[in-house]
Amino acid sequence: MRDKLLTIIFFLFIMSCSEEDLPAGIYHYQVERLLSGSSGSKIWNEVVNSPNCSDSVMLYVVSVSDSLDFSRLTYQNNCVAFDTTYLGRANASKADDRDLFTDSLRFQNGDFWIIKTITSELLKVENGQNVTQYRSRI
Repeated sequence: MRDKLLTIIFFLFIMSCSEEDLPAGIYHYQVERLLSGSSGSKIWNEVVNSPNCSDSVMLYVVSVSDSLDFSRLTYQNNCVAFDTTYLGRANASKADDRDLFTDSLRFQNGDFWIIKTITSELLKVENGQNVTQYRSRI
């Protein structure tokens, strides 16, 4: 009985230490691969609760050498044309003495996004006070 109780406590402790869906010990280049896909570019659809596509926003991520290029595509009312905003080039942050990813994307202009969740299909970023969730669309 005591062993079962210790096992449950240990399991709960491990679960409380996990950082959502951010894999533990992931390398910065693995984050870049998750964001850009194996083909070098990937489109992420913003998850919105809207009945029409006028609110649809896509994040287009392209892998360029050792960094990532970000553009935001916002659909207009006709749902065909879109406005493109270049967000800039970013690097997956890492610890100084290791190659392990910390938690953020650092843009060349000094901006940074904190990655709250990242998998091959789901991305949740915090930019300032705004938390945005995306689903991948390859």
